[in-house]
Amino acid sequence: MKGELVVKRTTIRKVEDILRDYPKIDEYIEKREQELRYPTVPHDDNVGGGKAQYKYPETTLNTIITIDDDRHINALKHQREVIDDCLDGVGRDTEVIINELYFKKHQQYTIDGLITNHLINVSHTKAFKLRNEFITECAKGLGLYEIAY
Repeated sequence: MKGELVVKRTTIRKVEDILRDYPKIDEYIEKREQELRYPTVPHDDNVGGGKAQYKYPETTLNTIITIDDDRHINALKHQREVIDDCLDGVGRDTEVIINELYFKKHQQYTIDGLITNHLINVSHTKAFKLRNEFITECAKGLGLYEIAY
């Protein structure tokens, strides 16, 4: 086990959460961009407090810079890229497994159900191995792994 990649159960759960959010990542990015473009300005009840009342909080240029630099947006884009890259490198069976277990709004099958209904053409052991390899690759891409010594 020396130098072997070890993914902790908590890391697996984190990657699975990210995978479940994957179909909504573009929606999350758009929502965050809207928050940055149209920030809510708290109403100032300080009458006569010497602060300009009609001053706009940000210019368009500042908003663009903010969107480009926003950590949340960049993290979401990075997650999307990692998952896209991992999906590009897998076969049909892995894609079916990941789509069913994580991307569907309402999961219809378990891995065993996918096998029983001939939606994937691998053994029980191989199906779990494919899922685990995909999660491990995502964890590596996301920087969420540990090396055991």
